[in-house]
Amino acid sequence: MKHAMKVLTTTLAISGFLLILSCEEEEEEVEITYDSFSIETVLSRATEQNANPEIVRIVPGTEDKAVFVSSAVNKVTVVDYTLTNFTFGTTLSLDPGSATAEMTSIDVSPQISGENYIAVCVAEVDCAKGKVMLVKLSDGSIVAEVEVGYNPDGTAFTKDGSYLIVACEDDREDRPCKPEDRWGGSISIIDLTGGVASATLADDYLVDWAEDSEPEHCETSSDGTVICSVQETSQIVIFNTSDVPLTDDKVTIVDLPDDSNVGGEGIDAEPDGLFISPDGQYALLSNEINGTFQMMSLPDGALLGSPYIIEQDLTAPPYNIDERKSKKRTEPEECALIEKTEKLYAVLALQESHAVVVYDVTDPANPVFDSMAPAGVDYENDIGMGKSSIGAEGLGAHQENGVIFSANEREGSITMYTAQWARE
Repeated sequence: MKHAMKVLTTTLAISGFLLILSCEEEEEEVEITYDSFSIETVLSRATEQNANPEIVRIVPGTEDKAVFVSSAVNKVTVVDYTLTNFTFGTTLSLDPGSATAEMTSIDVSPQISGENYIAVCVAEVDCAKGKVMLVKLSDGSIVAEVEVGYNPDGTAFTKDGSYLIVACEDDREDRPCKPEDRWGGSISIIDLTGGVASATLADDYLVDWAEDSEPEHCETSSDGTVICSVQETSQIVIFNTSDVPLTDDKVTIVDLPDDSNVGGEGIDAEPDGLFISPDGQYALLSNEINGTFQMMSLPDGALLGSPYIIEQDLTAPPYNIDERKSKKRTEPEECALIEKTEKLYAVLALQESHAVVVYDVTDPANPVFDSMAPAGVDYENDIGMGKSSIGAEGLGAHQENGVIFSANEREGSITMYTAQWARE
């Protein structure tokens, strides 16, 4: 009888121990809920003098690396970061192939056979066709070059690394040598399914239905959906890579509304930056000219709510507003969508306001201002009626760790920011 009691006691003790372990495991799986993004600036660092750092990207699959392109000196620089600091690492001095070439933009691939590749857009200032250089991040070697349309100005890998989409702007304002009879631009689609070293041009879809129907930027979704901004005609082009080569009946064109609330003039949207939410349901449209942003559902392209005017949230210094203009007063440029604890946040770089601003867009039709943080080394002196001397244009955001970077082209600097969850 005593032996039986001992066994029973031991069994109860073991059961209690397992219960405690089970409870501890359950507690570890509980995710902390954050009620806001609460962006804060960590620090800014100056780049090479007169380098014009324009676009910055987080390296997919990493927790500590980003890259940016300096278009004025044709260099790509690696950024090594922690949650509290960053430094400039390896700089790749790439040969664009001619004295009239200019590196305008980049994107970084997901890992393809264990390697991240940098797609570098190269435009020819003499109005010849451009190209994309595909560069190994690990050693800086150029593994392929593919000719694309005129003046490539934005690019994005598909999420599975099978295609690279290139927005070829062919902007007459930037390139006066463009022939008068060449309208619009094009969307070049590079096929990577045979391997990056064997990259080929699968299609160069003409966006030439108006004199200035010029693609500006593009983004991709995991289901193959692609969106491209057509800036001067205030449109978004939507298609799927499964339909390549494209025909007009496989392409959706969405006309964006102007916003009569900006200066009372009905200013056109002229979209620039774009981003697709991680689940592929929504797109964020950053409208450069009238200083608004808007959410869109995908793949149907339905616009959600009215264009949201960013200027109403810049009520005081240190944030600049170009008061000489009725438009481009804040100039939202590149952007991102980040999900955290059942909330969706829109993050936008403001070129004329030396800032990165965040909105809660969990209800996509009704954005709510969340927070804002200054960009640049000398932002405190960037206040006045003229354009910003900082020029925050590029934006790269990690989808999980709460780290964001802006590339500030006019000042020549990179700024790092963190979300609330990166600081706790």
